[in-house]
Amino acid sequence: MKLSTRITLAIIAVLLIPCMVRLQSTIDPQRKQFQPGKGVGAVMTDVDNNPMVLPTQFIAGTLVGMQEVVAGLLWVRTDEFFHTGNYEAVLPMVRMITWLDPHQVDVYSTGAWHMDYNFVDSSQRADRRYLMPAIKFMEEGIQNNPAIYDLYSDLGFTHYYLKAQNFDKSVYWFKEAAKHNPPYYVYHEIAHSYEKQGKIDEAIKAWENGIKIGQAALAKNPKDITARMHIDVSKRNLDGLRIRRIQRASLRPVDMNFHAEFKKIGPRVFEVSGTANLPNQSRIDVTLLDQNYKDPNFKSFTWEVDPNATALVDIGVHGISVMNGKFKRRYDISKDAKQYPFKKDKYVLTMQFNPLMGSNGVQDKTGWHGEGITDKQYLDTSTIPGTRMITKTIVLKKSDIL
Repeated sequence: MKLSTRITLAIIAVLLIPCMVRLQSTIDPQRKQFQPGKGVGAVMTDVDNNPMVLPTQFIAGTLVGMQEVVAGLLWVRTDEFFHTGNYEAVLPMVRMITWLDPHQVDVYSTGAWHMDYNFVDSSQRADRRYLMPAIKFMEEGIQNNPAIYDLYSDLGFTHYYLKAQNFDKSVYWFKEAAKHNPPYYVYHEIAHSYEKQGKIDEAIKAWENGIKIGQAALAKNPKDITARMHIDVSKRNLDGLRIRRIQRASLRPVDMNFHAEFKKIGPRVFEVSGTANLPNQSRIDVTLLDQNYKDPNFKSFTWEVDPNATALVDIGVHGISVMNGKFKRRYDISKDAKQYPFKKDKYVLTMQFNPLMGSNGVQDKTGWHGEGITDKQYLDTSTIPGTRMITKTIVLKKSDIL
């Protein structure tokens, strides 16, 4: 090819770039929402520290409609960070990827899970401060992908049901997922969430509704094996729930004789122990929080957490197991000053038994709402109205811990 021809073609290519940008704007009317510097759900003025501003080498790709391609390449790189344990690098990457391509549902799910579960202390205890960032990230994903069930269901289960143990919220998000042709398990989770709140009538109705949906699907396609399995599983759960309600109706409160104490062993090393007249495998929830600590209420997603906040949370399946009427756990957080900075003057240690979180075997003796428990000193009927819990709190000074 002659030199003059190459020059002519190069000039034509350059002249076509504005046409390509204009054409891409017409093809993708949402492009401006995600163009460099705009970001999603947050505004940052410090460009140097703003991971939502693309590196220069990617800007050209986004302008000519290659956002998804660039996002895919970044996701490959992010996967390498996951597998090498470079978790700090993951957050800016998932932020950038979902900014470039807000329809990458897996990136929203994986990024939120990463925040909620991968930032841990030396004992693999998750950092509570990342709970709300994870939830807000999922909410942003839902706003950008409102017509599919995946993120609704994931937010309900992974973050509200398992992590936050806020079952009212999990019901809400499972019901939202149910509006978008979800798998049958979503109907199961609605019923389970109601039972975790002790709302047995609602749980029964949820199982019955799920069965009706499966039967309607089976009527259309008698060979639908998935629908048939869903109906069988739902019926077994429904029958079990009705039996448990009858069996537990006769429970009478028994004094738990609850005793719990805190013992400092060394700087940032302490022990929580006690006794309780509770069934084996009951769990004692333990939280150690800044006095007046509350989970932040962000308006939109940010991964920035309060570096001065301390929130140690061992609840649900992570609580201390009761065996033969005793419970004990040693906490050594001497290597975790970043996660537990202890910058405040006072802290509240709470040791609590919540019957709603008990296994079926435990609840057979305590009831859903603690109908089978009482305690002369630590009976708690105010934390969850209508539920009898056992709660002891101790206010600690910084010197009691450090």
